[in-house]
Amino acid sequence: MRRILSFAVLGVLVLCPSTWGEDQIRLKNGEVLRGTATKFDEGSMTLTFKFDKGTLGYSQADLAEVILTERPGVVEGRKAFAEGNLDEVVSNWKGPVGEFMGVDNPWVLECTGGLGQTYLAQGKVAEAEGLYEKMKKFYPTGPAALRAEVGLAEATSGRDVDGLLKKLEELKGQLKESLRPLRADREGLAEFYFSRGGAYEKKGEVKKALEDYLRVSALYPDPPSLGQRAEKKAQALRLANKDLVTD
Repeated sequence: MRRILSFAVLGVLVLCPSTWGEDQIRLKNGEVLRGTATKFDEGSMTLTFKFDKGTLGYSQADLAEVILTERPGVVEGRKAFAEGNLDEVVSNWKGPVGEFMGVDNPWVLECTGGLGQTYLAQGKVAEAEGLYEKMKKFYPTGPAALRAEVGLAEATSGRDVDGLLKKLEELKGQLKESLRPLRADREGLAEFYFSRGGAYEKKGEVKKALEDYLRVSALYPDPPSLGQRAEKKAQALRLANKDLVTD
């Protein structure tokens, strides 16, 4: 009986290790470190990481993978974004974005893109443009760069919907659509189609808008908050246009 209890206690220790909640970085030389990421510095383009041997800065070029525990406010901001509570999105996501933009991590990119979308929805175009410009600097290539370009296209187009659609069409060649796109590519696709859906909606082309919102919610629902918001947008369009049918 004692032996069984010992194994049970051991099982609890294995399932509930003290390292839960830690961040992890994997360097391109293969080294893996566990500890706490504190901030990404714009000037040096380094991530400050605190672990058992001290606190060091690791350049963006040396990082192969960064796994960050979601910071306070991320979950609350995600819910607020999906529900369209814009002020709550800003209050919850502005801090984490300011600390970690530059890190290639799913929730960091979700919060960054979502904060930009929120600024646009609030009419804070200058804030949105500044954020997307910084995002473009931090993520010069790949799907994150595409997401920054999409945001900039929207921020710099103002009320010129046709101009926005033209800019988005020019970016379409960068999309990587496939049966099983990678997470980062899915998120780029989601940002693109959500933005284009919004442009079509403003133009009054509700069928095209609905198709793009459904494309996001059904095919590319990452990041989760954007997928949920696209679904709500689609539902609203259907309620307002009872006879609306998609192909």
